[in-house]
Amino acid sequence: MKVVLDTNIIISGLYSKRGASYQLLRAAISGELTFVISPLVAFEYEGKVYQKIEQGFLKVSIEDYGLILDALFAAAEIVWKPVQIRPILSESFLPLSQPPVVGNTAIPPILDGIERDCPTP
Repeated sequence: MKVVLDTNIIISGLYSKRGASYQLLRAAISGELTFVISPLVAFEYEGKVYQKIEQGFLKVSIEDYGLILDALFAAAEIVWKPVQIRPILSESFLPLSQPPVVGNTAIPPILDGIERDCPTP
């Protein structure tokens, strides 16, 4: 069985050595637990945990956390499924014939030129 550890598991495991989260984190790093991670989840780990360290919630240094992340990522199986970051809109949406209006203010057509930046297949 392969598992993905939620960011809350990482935070809880770093907060206390007494709980199940710490045991899961330790098992993932040691290789006892088959652990998978995607690059997007890895970015979430970094951002959320750094935030908790800066807020003083976690009593681990940035340097030590970097070492923990290195060990965790080294033990993980990396999975990647490309995601489409920007939507591809059909030509029926482009260009906007009339800019939308909010109150008395016309909103500029933000999709103008999106065909050039994000062509449809």
